[in-house]
Amino acid sequence: MTRDEPIWYYVLGRATLGPVAWTEIEALTRDTFDAEDLLVARAGDPEWRSAKQMAEEFAELAAKSDEPAPEPEEPLAPEPAPVAEIPAAPVAPVAAPATVAAAPPVGAVAAGVGGAFVPVHGLGQWIGQAWEMVIRDVWPWVGAVALMMLVGFVTLGIAGPPLTTGLYMMALKRYRGGQLGATDVFQGFGRFLSSWGLALLTMIPALLLMAPLMILAVIPIMEAQGEPSEDVAVGAVLFMQALIPVFSLLVMAVQTIFFYSWVLVAEGYGAWESVTMSYDKIRTAFWSYLGTYVAVSFLASLGSYACYVGLLVSWPLMPCAQVAAYMSHFRRVQPAK
Repeated sequence: MTRDEPIWYYVLGRATLGPVAWTEIEALTRDTFDAEDLLVARAGDPEWRSAKQMAEEFAELAAKSDEPAPEPEEPLAPEPAPVAEIPAAPVAPVAAPATVAAAPPVGAVAAGVGGAFVPVHGLGQWIGQAWEMVIRDVWPWVGAVALMMLVGFVTLGIAGPPLTTGLYMMALKRYRGGQLGATDVFQGFGRFLSSWGLALLTMIPALLLMAPLMILAVIPIMEAQGEPSEDVAVGAVLFMQALIPVFSLLVMAVQTIFFYSWVLVAEGYGAWESVTMSYDKIRTAFWSYLGTYVAVSFLASLGSYACYVGLLVSWPLMPCAQVAAYMSHFRRVQPAK
């Protein structure tokens, strides 16, 4: 086996690509994917394994980039043979190339990789991965959301932010191939201070936006002498209802800045650090992320139309989709200690 031999396949989303040389696999792990995330196999292999595992097992695949490439020696020109003595070139049979079907199926994930997902790009891909993450472990997610609602209600919302972080920690764990349990949501209490710090940071913009709205709605009532008339009260209510869609869109636009913040807090970063890291990524493609945030929020809220019981299944779609996007854009970020 040589590094230039095109015998390798790799998984990209749901597609199996190849055969390619190991040098191409190496370029992918250097520029695009982590070696632990990229699943590879040779034709005939029974299962997929990570590129890191393959490189560790086969020493001949190790990169030698630190050694200067030897300069090729000038070949000696052979003496021309007489025309009569030149034999006819044999026609060697050409071996049929390995087909994609010869590689393991995409679903055959090796032990050690543990069912981890491969980072992909695009809203549809992120939502697709989120759906698979939820539907494969639907009962742990249902139990986690039920616990989150119950404990949040009993503690008057005090446990809400850390439990939210716990939900994102579950999504990260599932994306990386870990096994989930409903009680994993309580792991967020290990990030209690940073969770509450982020919650406060996300509430401040909403409150600042709400203040002018409330003032504009209250002014007509205050201007009415004595008790406001029924017409003034009805007008104020209609005015507020007309502004609610505008207010909602403004809040979503602001909340888009925090798109990756909860994932980063779940990874162990501080509240302010997670906000700045998220903003640095969002500002380069704000409108795209705004559309993504609106779409994911809509999907997460679909369960409310099923007597709110459906939220037990639909609500985890939001952290799972955000984690899928995070793994696509923050592959080189190491979890904070």
